[in-house]
Amino acid sequence: MPKRNWTEANPTSPHGVSTITPNLSPSPSHVRSSAQDSPRPLNTQAAPAGATPQKQPKSDTKTATIHKASSNNGSTSMNEPRVPSISRKVKACAACRKQKIKCLMGPGDSPPCQRCRERGLSCRLNKSLQTLMSEDAKWKSSVTRDIAHMHTSLQQVLQTLSLPGLPNPHIHTVEPTVILDHDPENEHEDLEEEEEEQSYDNSPKLSPLAENVAQIPIESLYQITGLRSLHSTESVTDEQKRICKQLRDSDFISRGQISVQDADRLAGYYITRLDPYFYNMTAQYESLDDFRRRSPTLTAAVLTVAALHDVSAKSDLYSLCSKEFKRLVANAMFERKIDVEYLRALVVGSYWLSDVGWTLSGYAIRRAGEFHLRACYYQLTDSLKNPSKYDKDQLCDARDGLRLLYLLYICDHHLSILYGRASIMRDNEHYILGYENYLACSVASDSDKRVAAQVSLLLLMSQIRESLGPEEDTGSPLPESMLPRIKSFERDLENWVLRWSKTHNPNKHIGTFPVKGTYIHHYFSRIYLDAYVFRGLKTKSASQSSVIPQPFVETASAAVTAAVNIVNIILEDVEVQVGLAGVPHYFYGMIAFACVFLVKAAAKHSAQLSINQQETRMLIERLSTQLSATQVGRGHVIHRMAGGLRKMAESLASGVTQQVPAKAAKPESSTQSMDYSPGRPSVLMPLDFMSFNQFPSMDGTNVGLADSDLGFGMPFFDFEGNNIDMSSPVFSFPI
Repeated sequence: MPKRNWTEANPTSPHGVSTITPNLSPSPSHVRSSAQDSPRPLNTQAAPAGATPQKQPKSDTKTATIHKASSNNGSTSMNEPRVPSISRKVKACAACRKQKIKCLMGPGDSPPCQRCRERGLSCRLNKSLQTLMSEDAKWKSSVTRDIAHMHTSLQQVLQTLSLPGLPNPHIHTVEPTVILDHDPENEHEDLEEEEEEQSYDNSPKLSPLAENVAQIPIESLYQITGLRSLHSTESVTDEQKRICKQLRDSDFISRGQISVQDADRLAGYYITRLDPYFYNMTAQYESLDDFRRRSPTLTAAVLTVAALHDVSAKSDLYSLCSKEFKRLVANAMFERKIDVEYLRALVVGSYWLSDVGWTLSGYAIRRAGEFHLRACYYQLTDSLKNPSKYDKDQLCDARDGLRLLYLLYICDHHLSILYGRASIMRDNEHYILGYENYLACSVASDSDKRVAAQVSLLLLMSQIRESLGPEEDTGSPLPESMLPRIKSFERDLENWVLRWSKTHNPNKHIGTFPVKGTYIHHYFSRIYLDAYVFRGLKTKSASQSSVIPQPFVETASAAVTAAVNIVNIILEDVEVQVGLAGVPHYFYGMIAFACVFLVKAAAKHSAQLSINQQETRMLIERLSTQLSATQVGRGHVIHRMAGGLRKMAESLASGVTQQVPAKAAKPESSTQSMDYSPGRPSVLMPLDFMSFNQFPSMDGTNVGLADSDLGFGMPFFDFEGNNIDMSSPVFSFPI
């Protein structure tokens, strides 16, 4: 028969008086039993001072909700269960409780106590759990009310300033339920736990994955040192990221630096005119308010790009937006946590802004590793095998993450080609080689087709660079044994344009530009490839031009054809002319190089390659006129290009053709004159591939098209126009 508890053995008297029966166990809240083994009759007197109290068994249920006493005389009603009493207030300090001696507190029952004061000890009064919870409940209630008042006031301020409102607060004004979880017998154990000193690093513990034997090396150092700065970035919710960014960054629109009307017009211009050329990376944003709610940095980025391109924008808007964008990027440079919208802002800047593109691209690639975007590729790949495993929202999120990673790859390789430097992102990654899986997912769009086409082309151009050598090696002539390899790459590029030119569909904002852009990129890649044959050509004397080896003449002619096709498609196609106002600065750099390359080839190899100098000059002049008519902002690079190209054309008109030696001027397999009409897809190449030192009279630095300071991350082409000297003798060719 189970042992009865106190309530069962002593039912409540109807008169409010408890019946006490001898030889029954008393309530632990009233009397403590002796330490002797044999039971003794109930003794209502106080226990002797020297007696050792015996521990009572712990209650099965230690946690109960605190209720107020409902009886006027302090007794419990017959219909209500007996509730454990609230734990007593702690009056002894930690040192006295540890020694189990009486603690005599000073005036007001506040530390230090008499013993600690006499012995010079640190006197600490540990509050009981109930006291802490009561004080905490009062504090939370007060703070909740204060925050609610602040939220209401801030909403009124935002409405007055015509700014987006705050989301609904997540706090509630309901008093939290107080739970009693206290065992008097374990007070000493709880005290010892409270006295343990905390580590100086309160970072979360390592994840189970990191606790394996083959863990990340930095986690081992973190375990040993406990340094918070070594710990990997922890994930936070999107809402936390957004709120933290709003607290850290102030909106320069709300500060009145630019008006809401100007900002709204620029945001609309970016969404409808520019974002379609950037594969609709910010398609989820439909208005200025959408940008401002999510990220001040992304807002500044898109407004900067729009102000640079919008011809109707005020002259000072670009400088204001650009300054704000750089400030926000710099402020978050050493932040441990960034959100994906900040990363998007970096990608936008590296794609369109030539003055900061190189710096932003490298920084964005490093910070992108914190988001584990590669996992998006494996998620999409797994969805092909298990279609029912993921819903549409999950697939769209994975697609957007992988698209962002591909855009980083595109920006990185565009800048690698422009600057003639090695790329940062590797080409042998699974997500790069497996772009077909990206296209095969069920949520792939036309923009994803354009992204995949660009990735596949840049992957091929990276293989060209690895096979034929880096652009920095301008002094070593290309061996003739590499000619079969060049022909193989030419076939690969032809197959590329044949496939992707039939894949793209018209876009509602930019028409058929995706298809025509495919041909332009093909020309870029062909001149990138075929111009390798000009590397390291040597001149026999100062009065003679270098001679192209006979096996390379056909390839050199193909490079010239590609340059001509680039110019012709701009002059003849209206959609391409309109698209010049929305393409990234990679386009302008490659167009500029094609023109410089064409003028040099006409000046130095016109006889050997059958180039008409007069037609070349007219072609460059027409292009200069067309670029001047492009509807972009005053500070856009295209206006500087137009002036520089015009001066180059004038210098070609004033020069006299240098002939090659007679025996090399008319080779048996000499090509015919170049066809200047748009024809089959042709070619292009890296900007600083050909050494300007080969033709000092046509040095791009002297005509404002190049920056000789290549070692400091500056744009290869300097279109600011500061180094153009109209009276310079370089505008005439020496004989």
